Amino acid sequence: MTDPVYDVIVVGAGSAGAALAGRLTEDDGRRVLVLEAGPDYRSADAVPEIRSIEPMIVMPTANLLKTHMFAELLAARTPVQDRLPYARGRGVGGSSAVNGLFAIRATVEDFDGWAAQGCAGWGYDDVLPLLRRLENDLDFGDEPYHGSDGPIPVTRPRHEEFAAVDAAVDQVARRLGHPWAPDHNAPGSTGVSPYALNSFGTVRVSTNDGYLEPARDRPGLHVVGDALVDRILFTGNRVSGVRAVVAGEPVEYRAAEVVVSAGAIHSPAVLLRSGIGPAGELRDAGVAPIADLPVGRGLQDHPSIALGLGLHQEIDYRGVPMRGQVCVRFTTGVGGEVNDAMIAVTGALGLGVPAAGVVGWVNRVSSTGSVRLASTDPATDPVVDLGLLSHPDDLRRFRAVTDELRSFAAQPELRAIASAMSLSGLGSVSADPAETMTDDEFERFALAAVSDTVHASGTCRMGAPDDPEVVVDPHGRVLGVDGLRVADASILPWVTRANTNLTAILVGEKVAASMREEATSQ
Repeated sequence: MTDPVYDVIVVGAGSAGAALAGRLTEDDGRRVLVLEAGPDYRSADAVPEIRSIEPMIVMPTANLLKTHMFAELLAARTPVQDRLPYARGRGVGGSSAVNGLFAIRATVEDFDGWAAQGCAGWGYDDVLPLLRRLENDLDFGDEPYHGSDGPIPVTRPRHEEFAAVDAAVDQVARRLGHPWAPDHNAPGSTGVSPYALNSFGTVRVSTNDGYLEPARDRPGLHVVGDALVDRILFTGNRVSGVRAVVAGEPVEYRAAEVVVSAGAIHSPAVLLRSGIGPAGELRDAGVAPIADLPVGRGLQDHPSIALGLGLHQEIDYRGVPMRGQVCVRFTTGVGGEVNDAMIAVTGALGLGVPAAGVVGWVNRVSSTGSVRLASTDPATDPVVDLGLLSHPDDLRRFRAVTDELRSFAAQPELRAIASAMSLSGLGSVSADPAETMTDDEFERFALAAVSDTVHASGTCRMGAPDDPEVVVDPHGRVLGVDGLRVADASILPWVTRANTNLTAILVGEKVAASMREEATSQ
């Protein structure tokens, strides 16, 4: 069974894929097929959990876990931990339809660092027009580094609306020397900020809402949901299409170009099944290599630990969403990197008792993990090893983050609202800063307790074509083959010093801009 030829097939309708497809179909005559592993739906038909920005509603309910997430995807955080679920969005909008909605950009240092390592065109000044184009900043839209008419709204809680935990963290952080920064997306920003999110009022705006919905009536756009892509098809080393399973039946779609946008976990799996990856690893899996590239290597996420607060009483959010409203970026001094640590309020925990969380994480990561095939069956999720804290710099940063959380816990503002406090990830330890640990004791605790932030990145790394650790060039083109690109957080050279959603959307914008420019120059 063969469908008609398309100009472009986009594999995945998530944060990057939806943005890419939306922009490509702005050009008359371009035929774009979007294949999404999860459900396809119009914005008006989204289930209430998807429309909500209340974290206790959005967090994996039984329904969302079955329909809008990869329910069986597991990941190992460190070698001493068991594999546990790793949350990834599934369906149009991808993770932007189920995430925490935090709208924080990668830093100037991230963008300029990528450019310095061979990602030409990715410096901050280069990408700023696209950052402005994708956003509608409802607070700072008139600033030259913000946009005011893009598809993704960005808004911040007002200082006077901070809930008790957020107000306490704000006061503590500033007294401990962290400056107030009203806009964490301003160049050079650091310190305490209201945590921006992408919503209009109390309604989530995913990339399905912002990019695909306005494009639905364009004749060049065709979206197919519940389409599990098996592999990319080649004639020689030239892409000819993809093979997918739709409604239980194999289907082959033909196209001049394919862009894989399935996210930093599943994009490498698609490439590996297609013969793009480490040649020895592919042969061991029974796959004939087409291009010997380090696909699946370089996986990064932010190592995190939580300060749990048992509160004297439930938090009064006074009608605003029950979510974290404050974040703090700071510099640990390890490795010479700025803003390499972050603390954020998670809000009420929904445990049936008054409780809230404050999460700290390593924001500039040196450790790497991997994504490998468990099977060539596209219905089988890959093997994910995050490799958290495997680099000594990250362990030192993690200790600095832990110590900062302990300093927060000792302050009167938090002690006034909390009856009990403990540091926990997947294990727990006292939050009392007086209870110290030796380096060996801390390492044992950290490897057992560390968690992640579900910010997977870097598994199809972008850079200069002569770099042996690189999979794609700065335009997203996969090295060694023709007609194949990757566009999502997997191409980031390192995980951003921020939540990854805005940068993933930027990747979709950037690769679409490259493709449109190339088309007009031919």
